[in-house]
Amino acid sequence: MKKTTILLSLFFLGTTLIVAAQEQGKKAILNDDGTITIETVIMPKNESSTKGTQVFDRIWRFGRPAHPNFKNNRGVTLADLDNDGVDEILYGIVNTLYALEGDGSILWQKNVTGIITYPASVADMDGDGNLEIALNTRGTPSVGRVYLMDANGNDLPGWPLNFNDHSMFCSPAIGDVDDDGIMDIVTGEQSVSGTGYVHALKIDGTTINSNWPVDLGHIPSLTPSIADVDHDGSTDVVAAGYDTGMFIFNNQGQLFPNLPFDPPNVVYSYQSPILADLDGDEDLEIIGSNHGDSPRFFVMEHEGDYRSGWPRFPSSWTYSPPTVVDVDGDGVNEIFMSDRNVSTNGTPLPTIYGFDPDGNNLPNFPIDNFGGCEGVLSVADVNNDGVLEIIFSTNIIDTNEFGYIHAYSVDGSGEVDGFPLRPRGYTFMNGAVLGDVDDDGLLDLTANSYTLFSASGVDSTFVSVYNLNVPYDPASIKRNGYKGENTRDGYIEPEVVTGVSEFNTAPAIQIFPNPSEGMLVFKLPETILNANLKVYSVDGKVVFSEEGNLQTTNSYNLKHLNNGLYFVSIADGKKTYTAKWVKK
Repeated sequence: MKKTTILLSLFFLGTTLIVAAQEQGKKAILNDDGTITIETVIMPKNESSTKGTQVFDRIWRFGRPAHPNFKNNRGVTLADLDNDGVDEILYGIVNTLYALEGDGSILWQKNVTGIITYPASVADMDGDGNLEIALNTRGTPSVGRVYLMDANGNDLPGWPLNFNDHSMFCSPAIGDVDDDGIMDIVTGEQSVSGTGYVHALKIDGTTINSNWPVDLGHIPSLTPSIADVDHDGSTDVVAAGYDTGMFIFNNQGQLFPNLPFDPPNVVYSYQSPILADLDGDEDLEIIGSNHGDSPRFFVMEHEGDYRSGWPRFPSSWTYSPPTVVDVDGDGVNEIFMSDRNVSTNGTPLPTIYGFDPDGNNLPNFPIDNFGGCEGVLSVADVNNDGVLEIIFSTNIIDTNEFGYIHAYSVDGSGEVDGFPLRPRGYTFMNGAVLGDVDDDGLLDLTANSYTLFSASGVDSTFVSVYNLNVPYDPASIKRNGYKGENTRDGYIEPEVVTGVSEFNTAPAIQIFPNPSEGMLVFKLPETILNANLKVYSVDGKVVFSEEGNLQTTNSYNLKHLNNGLYFVSIADGKKTYTAKWVKK
């Protein structure tokens, strides 16, 4: 017996040494009441060491003290605010909105009332060639506002709006709700009494009609989505109450029949839906996820039921906003969602799920990762190999308080060399956006992060920009940031691969000069309201797109495009104007 006791002691000692040799990290957990809990987890061996074979330069990092309670959700915004052909970075820290240049300097900053937690939304709402910026704030007890600014951060007339100081806890969604050719803002109001409303607001700050706002019966838990869901020619709004179900309203504020759709034990928050035609019938499906006692990934029909093959059930709660994109160019959209699951011993677990429209797992999915994810999924070719990657954040930091931005190829070949990137602090509930913010012709990745309950006792938040050392090609970025694009409307427009022959039979646009060195200047025979402008490369890929009103003369800076032949298409749903353009 003595010998056995000695052997058992050695066994347990060895086990203790093995566990002690593994690194400890921390995971963030978003609770039902909005608070964040931190737990210690075991990390994979050597996870804090440098990984990958490709070296990425962090160009710069911008940081400021963070709010102790309210952390930023869903990333930053890239937009060309000063019309110089290069994107700036919009990021809110506590009560200040920063517009950052590509070298990390501040273009401008604006103090606001309330706390900024969600990313700004950006669009040329009135078609005058200049961008507008929409921003929500929240606070405790409640000091929320809705802002609409010009590209220099100046409030537009009639703004900001104050709905009884209530928190506006989402991003504003931008779309032409009343179909008048000028974009509107749709946003949620979180009442202190637990009720909630969705507002539809014109650019002058007035409601689009007397039927708005609409009452959800509980706090609005999603950034609304905007599109013509039932293909009747008018725009609709999709929103959800925390525990009152999924709602669809037409632009008159009238609720769709058989709604709200409210399955038992289903709770919504943070999982803003995407609207896409998955079956080719021109009606849109609502793609989303939920938490609560019955967490699920779902596809819902606008009549008020799940699509056949759905829902799918993750292992636990999820705050994942879905990403929908046609990754293989076959005209069929794929669906990507994430799971918060973090293992207790560093073993990778299913994290990123890929589904076809019928709910079947895509080949090479789910992707296993040890960190879990409830953030934004961007889709782009980040290493210029012709294969798209899923770019995502995680819920954990390592022992040195550095987080993760991952990039996994959709073909199953694993993580791209040089990833994960390791920004300071948690990337929890956030993600990454792609672009060329320093105008060097190379692809950059911008991610935000924050420290939480740090050893210093002071929370901070950061914007980190990395040079990925491959040529910048906008066509290689398929879905970028929160809800895929800056309007946050959630609508996946069908991507039509257009052949050269189709351009030769339609009315021509007068482009001058042609060729040009990157300035696309064109004349139209008439003003076009609610136009859809697209620029295609010779292989049919969309390299530039914008929605809004077009004047008879219009100008766009496309100097970032490679030299060569392009096709310009402008459509308003009734007629299409097309032309060839050469960039030299």
